[in-house]
Order: sequence, then C-alpha cells, then structure tokens
Amino acid sequence: MQSLSVPRWRSVPRDAVALREFDGEFVVRNESTGNSHLLGLLAGRVLVVLLDARGSLDAAEIASHLDTTVSPVETGEAYDAVEEVLAEFCRLGLADIEST
Repeated sequence: MQSLSVPRWRSVPRDAVALREFDGEFVVRNESTGNSHLLGLLAGRVLVVLLDARGSLDAAEIASHLDTTVSPVETGEAYDAVEEVLAEFCRLGLADIEST
C-alpha cells in the first residue's frame, strides 16, 4: 500500500534573503541566486512565514499562519492560493520541497 505524503516546504536560509516591505509589496533579493523579485502581499506574507518557521511546513500550516485580515483570499481559498505561491517560489529558488 502506497502512502500519500503532503509536501513540506522550507525557504532558502534567512541569511540568504534580503526582504523589504513597501506599501503592501515585498522586494526580495535572493543572495544565493543574485536575483531580485517583487512579491505581492500574499506571496510576501507566505515567505515571511517560511523564513520564520523553525522547520518545514505544509501548505495548510502556512495558510493557518496567515492573518486573514491581511490575506486577500477567503479561508476556503487560502490553501490553493498558498500552493500556487509555493510553486512559484520553487521556480524562483526562494523555497523548496523538503526531501524525505
């Protein structure tokens, strides 16, 4: 019988990221890749949650850490929105799925 596991995410190391918030947008510099990114409010908050985490988190755990007054998505849509952000972070080199 095959077990389905939920992906757990971690960000690049905190010291590899310079992060600044300006008027609801986040400017991020990934020192590991040398790339800079402009993130919207949700993506910026997701990155902050990952950077502050003491270990890896799954999308539901990340969504539960988001302040619903800050997030533009409703609770039922938060999980899907966080998964989309995480997929983009993976592409940008800001986060990765933890290897088991």
